[in-house]
Amino acid sequence: MMVNLEFAKSPLGGAKYGSADKAVLIQEVAFTPGFDLRVNPDSTAFLETVAALGLVLPTTVGQVTRSNADCIAGDELPAAGGVSALCLGPDWWYLTGTADIQALLKPVQESHHISLVDVSSQRTKIEIYGPSAKDVLAHYWEQDLRDEHFPIDACSQGVLAKAPLIMWHCCENCYLLFPRASFAKHLWTALTDAAVEYL
Repeated sequence: MMVNLEFAKSPLGGAKYGSADKAVLIQEVAFTPGFDLRVNPDSTAFLETVAALGLVLPTTVGQVTRSNADCIAGDELPAAGGVSALCLGPDWWYLTGTADIQALLKPVQESHHISLVDVSSQRTKIEIYGPSAKDVLAHYWEQDLRDEHFPIDACSQGVLAKAPLIMWHCCENCYLLFPRASFAKHLWTALTDAAVEYL
């Protein structure tokens, strides 16, 4: 999906706090595509959606699958053609990545009943990386972040510092947050305040 950067505005302006060589790095990854997908897992449409995306959609709420979407941190660029699927409900996935998801699923939409809604402008992405990332999040997140309860490639919806969001534990010491854009500045203030003692 192409973003017209002449008109697009990031709620945080690509803000960055801390650094990758310290205990924590917090940064907005602006203009990250996001789509809400709804499709019946027991349907032919689901099978064709899986084939079109090139990955198996997880059917357990809170699980994530990905294709060509290795976790990176800092200023590295993600691989082209990557897709990640976060299962938010029995027939509901949040899709994100560098692939043109809309183009991939257009043939399925034309022949089957699926719902694919571009929600890119509704949310932004905040990456929290480093050995103290979990400690920073624990200041506000009420769910258990210990690895035995929230392992790599787990996701959850919740409220962090009164901001509703989706959280994905994407790799060791790295968490991705997808808050509503309207809550982004408030959330950023809370996270950077919590991170002060680790820098």
